[in-house]
Amino acid sequence: MRIHQLGSLRLAQLHDGYGAIDGNRVFYPAKQHEWEAGLAPDPVGFMMNAYQPLLITEGRQHTLVDTGFGEANPNRKGDLREGLAQLRVSAEQIERVIITHAHGDHVGGNTVTRDGTPVPTYPNAEYIVQESEIAAIREANDELWRLRFAPLETAGQLHLVDGEVALSDAVTLWPMAGHTEGQQGVRFSSGGQHAVFVGDLGLSYKNFENPHWGASWAWSREYDEANRRMVAEWAVEHDAIVIMYHDPRTPWIRLDRAGDGYKASPVA
Repeated sequence: MRIHQLGSLRLAQLHDGYGAIDGNRVFYPAKQHEWEAGLAPDPVGFMMNAYQPLLITEGRQHTLVDTGFGEANPNRKGDLREGLAQLRVSAEQIERVIITHAHGDHVGGNTVTRDGTPVPTYPNAEYIVQESEIAAIREANDELWRLRFAPLETAGQLHLVDGEVALSDAVTLWPMAGHTEGQQGVRFSSGGQHAVFVGDLGLSYKNFENPHWGASWAWSREYDEANRRMVAEWAVEHDAIVIMYHDPRTPWIRLDRAGDGYKASPVA
């Protein structure tokens, strides 16, 4: 677990397990020989992938960003609840859950099953998600909606927002459409220090070094690249830490401009 004090905020990156992902899809349209250095992919291009929600503690208020796989993937070899236990934070103490986007590895832990019924994992939290992210899955009424979001709505805990929203003087929701239609990141500014949690805007530091390399399955590859460049420029200008959800080796980086892209440096 990585813990960093950013002004008045404590940022703790939790681990919800590891898996594998096709690097040729993560870095599309690059070929494996272009992206593989330092990532140790297998012969067909699959590389290690991590699931790493973020816990924000501001005073006595705890906010969780993304909920991991939860019950959706019991074989993921890790559980964010272990990290919460180490920090002595219970599910009941989480007051806010920010959902970056509605993919299963980010929202599977929204709910748990009790007596055959899915109920909110964090019973006292409001779950905050962009309205544009929810619209399509609500209409589809598929399993993702029925198991991971409808129970939140039933419990009165689903909180929809539209656009950039300041949750406090130090924490701001930052729309970053592209990977999905309503993806949002979280921007932090406290004590003259800055950071940003980018969800899946970049699955690896190499997505920021080469902003035109992006997930082949993105809702809009054009928006995905444009917002990656926007966030990278902000990070350079503010000497900000960029925090990624999936990168298992260098999830926290700083960026400097380098040609048409950027150079990433790991944050110790």
